[in-house]
Amino acid sequence: GDSRHSAARRAAGCTPRGMFALRSINNNYRDFAGTRSDFVIVGHPDFNNGKSGGGIYPPGWDATPIKTMPRTSLVAHRMRQTGGHSAHIRRVACTEPKPKYKERVLAHAASQPELSRRAPLQPPGEEAEFETFMATLTGPTLPPCSPHRVTSGYANHIKAQPVCRHYASIQEELMELRTRLRIAPEATKAELQSDDSWHYYASFLKQAKKNGASIRSV
Repeated sequence: GDSRHSAARRAAGCTPRGMFALRSINNNYRDFAGTRSDFVIVGHPDFNNGKSGGGIYPPGWDATPIKTMPRTSLVAHRMRQTGGHSAHIRRVACTEPKPKYKERVLAHAASQPELSRRAPLQPPGEEAEFETFMATLTGPTLPPCSPHRVTSGYANHIKAQPVCRHYASIQEELMELRTRLRIAPEATKAELQSDDSWHYYASFLKQAKKNGASIRSV
């Protein structure tokens, strides 16, 4: 009878959470009640009185709750560090344009003494980036700009996929630019700089350098 009632309670989602729940598993503790170290269980009021009579401790029982660490919240800690709820509302309600990401990073770096002592890193200028692009494009070999993929093998049709065809067309355009730079270097440079199309091709050459470095490191 007890096992059927326990199964019904579990099926209904009424899972007990006290010492009395041990009786729902089995009642083996009663065989040696009080004669072993399991007195901490069989002598507990929750175990003896059940769910309805539990929670009432006779004199002599230590009902002090177990010490626990206070609850912590990363969001609440961050809000306290930044001025609390009022400051958060002011920041959200502020309609002034925020500084750009680069300006915020530089301001944050300047506010830290250990970083402000270092020499600031200046991004390369437009002319320097263009010269690096031209040096890579006219170098001894043109690095492959396509990511590393296995394109060979039986039943491997990845070459026909749009991503591979895209990188293959980019590689052909870079080879054509190399040829044009050998024939008419000044006119080709002026054309690339006039419409800023060299930025588009420079991004692929940068990715090609990263791919080659990752292969060498492996």
